[in-house]
Amino acid sequence: MNRRFGPLGIVLIALIAIGIFNRIIHGASSLIIPVVLVAIVYLLYKFPPTSWRRRGSASSDRAKYRQAAVKSQRRTLAKEREDKNAKRRNAAFRVIEGNKNRDEEPPRYH
Repeated sequence: MNRRFGPLGIVLIALIAIGIFNRIIHGASSLIIPVVLVAIVYLLYKFPPTSWRRRGSASSDRAKYRQAAVKSQRRTLAKEREDKNAKRRNAAFRVIEGNKNRDEEPPRYH
């Protein structure tokens, strides 16, 4: 058995049901206002008005972020293509003879 509600939840649901039943018996007209308010809050939560949303800052920030991300990806791909297509050039190394006295040391072999 799936226990979604604990003992406290069951007690709360029972008290809510008793309260609603009591309101219906003693006068249903006093129940109309809370029901209407709960319905309005639920509808506003489910379908928020678009005129209340911020259009300027949030959407433009997201759009700028997306543009920057796309640009960054393009740069990365371009660099990878350049690296693959670039010819490898051998560096010209040359040995610079120093002023060290080589008479005492034996010649170095690889």
